[in-house]
Amino acid sequence: MLRKLKIERFKSIYSADLDFGCANIFVGPNGAGKSNVLEAIGILASALSRGIDQNALDLRGVRLSLPRLFKSAFKNYKLPQTFHMVAEFENGKYECSIRSGISSPYLEFHTEALYDGGSMVFGRSPRGARVYGQNEALNNIDLSAIETNRSIWDVLGSVLRISDEFHSEIAEFSNFAIYAPQTAVMRGLAIDSRVMEPLGLTGSGLAQAFQHVLAMRAASDIVRKRIDETLGIIWKPGWADTIRVKPFDPDIVPPQVRSEGSLIYIRDKFMNLTRNFLSPFDASEGTLYLIFVATLLAHSDAPKVFALDNVDGTLNPDLVRQLTDHIVRISCDVSSEANLRQQVFMTSHHPSALDSFDLFNEKHRVFTVNRSDAKASPLGSTAFKPIRAPSGMSKDEWILAHKGKNLSQLLLEGRIPGALF
Repeated sequence: MLRKLKIERFKSIYSADLDFGCANIFVGPNGAGKSNVLEAIGILASALSRGIDQNALDLRGVRLSLPRLFKSAFKNYKLPQTFHMVAEFENGKYECSIRSGISSPYLEFHTEALYDGGSMVFGRSPRGARVYGQNEALNNIDLSAIETNRSIWDVLGSVLRISDEFHSEIAEFSNFAIYAPQTAVMRGLAIDSRVMEPLGLTGSGLAQAFQHVLAMRAASDIVRKRIDETLGIIWKPGWADTIRVKPFDPDIVPPQVRSEGSLIYIRDKFMNLTRNFLSPFDASEGTLYLIFVATLLAHSDAPKVFALDNVDGTLNPDLVRQLTDHIVRISCDVSSEANLRQQVFMTSHHPSALDSFDLFNEKHRVFTVNRSDAKASPLGSTAFKPIRAPSGMSKDEWILAHKGKNLSQLLLEGRIPGALF
């Protein structure tokens, strides 16, 4: 699991040190830099997977920009040559500095290093690259020939000798992706050109992925119970009671819907029995969103570390609270038998998303995000403030001090600085 992240000179984030739990949420106004921290994580995951070329970043959900625009550019501050990030995991650490010239067509590594526990595994700088310890024999390879947009791990990861625990962490983290489901894609009215398995970042492949989740239920009683619990959020709006995955049915589906082979059909329990199944084109966009998130949480091949940008989506306030509560509970409930261990990062504009988080639970992390007005840092740089329980205060004392008000109420009353303005 990603425990800590240090970011320097990346987009609107000039400097930040963040500690994470299993469930993490960033709240703040539009343009504050919430999505930028997700993209920083995406770049690190890409570096530990396929490299940092534009296609690899796009598949992580990182917005495509000119390479030079990834670096901070604040008034009265010298334009930096690189941006720098350090990721600390439970069993090791990875850090890198990434550069781009004014007219460079791509990002490239300036420095990078990997540590297994406290021992360096490899290092890279403009002077060259080298591996250490029990991997020193690999120095016979011409590491200088590695392309500048590919990491040392991308090239040597399959043969480097590191602890099994750290290797597993890197494998899980390298699949990280930022999901932002779009109603048009989930309805079959638009196609995302990025082909991802098992779910596209904007909602493609939903029918096939959901069908796989249903098939998973036969694995064992433990898995079936976990999946049924995970899918339970779908029924919260109250009108749907059954979902089927079937081929294109012209009696239900409008001809303009683009079929991926099979479609999801949702039964409205209040409708006449002869006309009670709806295609994604006719179904509630909120219900489609709930199906997507539930499938992402339940699918065995979905990333174990992922982000949901704007988790409130198209939901009403009560469903936002119920969904975030569901995500937090599922992601923080480790179940090795069902192989569904997850770490989730969310952004939100909606106050009710906060009410699923317990400030006294070490697995939960809440951050407010704002553009700084402090003189000590660049004016307008992204500032993160973790919302923590006061030291020495019990949960009962917190509730009493705030007269039983939840986090969303405190936010709307302006008692959580930086969350609104």
